[in-house]
Amino acid sequence: MPVALAAVVAVAMVATAPHARAGAGFLAPIVVGQKAFEPGMHVAPDGTLYIEGPTGLLSGGISSPSSLFRSRDDGATWVATAPGLRGVLPGGGDATLAVAPNGDLAFADLWAGSSTVARSSDQGDSWLALPAAGLPIQDRPWLANSGTAVYLAYHQLPSGIGVSRSFGDGLFYPLTTVAATILDQEGCLTCAAGTIIAAPGGTAFTDRVGVVFSAQNGGVKFSRSLDDGLTWSVRTLEPSGTANTTLVFPTVADAGGGNLVATWLDVTDTRSIVRLATSTDWGDTWSAPRTLTTAGTSVYPWVAAKGSKIAISLYWNASESTADTTPADTPWYESYSESTDFGASFTPLTAADPTPVKFGPICTGGSTCGANRELGDFQSVAIDNQGRSDLAYNRSIADGTSVEVRFTRQC
Repeated sequence: MPVALAAVVAVAMVATAPHARAGAGFLAPIVVGQKAFEPGMHVAPDGTLYIEGPTGLLSGGISSPSSLFRSRDDGATWVATAPGLRGVLPGGGDATLAVAPNGDLAFADLWAGSSTVARSSDQGDSWLALPAAGLPIQDRPWLANSGTAVYLAYHQLPSGIGVSRSFGDGLFYPLTTVAATILDQEGCLTCAAGTIIAAPGGTAFTDRVGVVFSAQNGGVKFSRSLDDGLTWSVRTLEPSGTANTTLVFPTVADAGGGNLVATWLDVTDTRSIVRLATSTDWGDTWSAPRTLTTAGTSVYPWVAAKGSKIAISLYWNASESTADTTPADTPWYESYSESTDFGASFTPLTAADPTPVKFGPICTGGSTCGANRELGDFQSVAIDNQGRSDLAYNRSIADGTSVEVRFTRQC
């Protein structure tokens, strides 16, 4: 069966499956908590699971810490960790977490002027926190931990995409460089950074750091550093063209052994499709872009990778439209596809949760949206220590006025 047709059939079949089980190969979803848009999925070396998400910029006043949920039983139960010192500092705009090889946590919580950064050495039970890191005037921070340092990427005007380095503690970020200028972004003043990855180089000043980002005219690029983020070089994944790649964050994952995977959304006037590319030399060169979804409407793809496995999750519906023009009665599903041969082939797209996460349009205009933005700007997937894919996503409830955070994983 062609992949496009298989995707339609798979989602249609799973939508009628019993609720004791989600899509083929996935456990029944767990409701993690409430009010955490854009949930980020993370797996610690000891198997502890974390999901972080913003609650809304200064939504509770000056002190509006983003949420962090934790599970110590393979995702069966979750607790909302107390913000501690994070709770007395501004935040709530965007949230990002990085887990160190020893299990320590680094957190960044956007409040527009900067980001509140924090560090925990007890799985989020307590925090040390500071109200600022890196250059001022930030948008959409992302964190990565190489094992020797924590790297904070963010969009900053007028410089472009900044990367600030913390020397191991995830609290003080004294060194900042520019990974991509406005010229690298082809004049795009509003293009936020995509996700950041980092890996140890083995000796001093040899950490590998990479940031994926979109450009003004439909391009997707990757900026990489081989010297702890001191110097950067930009590579092109998708040349500029007629599609819009600026509406959704591109994401990148490190599979190990120099192998990287990036995914992004191409949007035209009538379609939105998921594209991806791979690299076998830590982002120096990239494969020709390929289309993952050829039927229906996709939005907010996310990629995780480990060894030969690539996991991609996204929201999907069966209409032939864009996220913003989806008909009002059309259901969206948290959906999934994977490759076990590093992208040579992918399984048909299938729903991981039989319950629709939302009906009708999803606004991709960010802060300019007047409605239909309750799912935020992404969902996410991570690969756990058993090689299973763990998914974190939102479901719209209460007529779109609130969301619940959901978790499911492969059986």
